[in-house]
Amino acid sequence: LAGTRILILGAGGATRGIIPALFDTKPRDVMIANRTVDRAQTLVQDFRMLGKISACQFQELGGQAFNLVINATSAGLRGEMPPFPGSILGPETLCYDLSYAMQDTPFVKWAKENGAGRVAQGWGMLVEQAAESFYAWRGVRPDTRPVIARLPGSPGATDTMKMRLA
Repeated sequence: LAGTRILILGAGGATRGIIPALFDTKPRDVMIANRTVDRAQTLVQDFRMLGKISACQFQELGGQAFNLVINATSAGLRGEMPPFPGSILGPETLCYDLSYAMQDTPFVKWAKENGAGRVAQGWGMLVEQAAESFYAWRGVRPDTRPVIARLPGSPGATDTMKMRLA
């Protein structure tokens, strides 16, 4: 992800949790878009020392393209989809939904319909969180690669976005 433009949709706890790991990959910049910009601005202030980071409201996204778009909103859990412009996606864009379901989430459907190059759900993050919990309780870090290889959509996009929680 070095040198890429990353967009995170949503400004809650999941976003707070992934920002340090994203900056470890040396992106060009990270933008946080949220329904209300105040929450996104708070994250910008909290993480500005890590690199170039900015905030905006969802409706301000038009005309910008990103290499990686991460959905960290809870809207999909309710079967909803915020009004994101399809222009933020391109054939090289990887879209990653932190949510997961047996069927495509609303975000995954939207990403596919709007021409994202690759799309993945948050199964990899779920596996990594379970591994971290196992490590915390047992002191042993399980190898997650075999599990991730069996996830829907693997190999590829899911493995690319594997994130260990610090």
